[in-house]
Amino acid sequence: MHELSLAVEIVRLLESHATELQRITRLTLDIGTLSCVDEQALRTALASAMAGTLAAGADIEIHTVEAQARCQDCGQTFQPPDRIEPCPHCGSFKKTWLKGEDFRLRSVEGLSASP
Repeated sequence: MHELSLAVEIVRLLESHATELQRITRLTLDIGTLSCVDEQALRTALASAMAGTLAAGADIEIHTVEAQARCQDCGQTFQPPDRIEPCPHCGSFKKTWLKGEDFRLRSVEGLSASP
């Protein structure tokens, strides 16, 4: 379950905000459909990893980024359901990924630390 290691890394990133925030109330993530990250497993891992930190109990908002590719043969853009789907326009398997491999922490919200 690599979601646990991802959650630990996210918490490390969140801890870098410890000097500016006294509490993190919300974090927003972008997860691509091709990223091989299970959303529910990540939510569970984050809840565990955030316990006892300034992000404990924070809302977790996840945006799914749909896969998008451009065919290298015909130039058409399409949304394949998986990595092996050929171009629906010409049948070519050669493609360049434009979206869907994403995994990033988009934003962090919280209560400001007292000066």
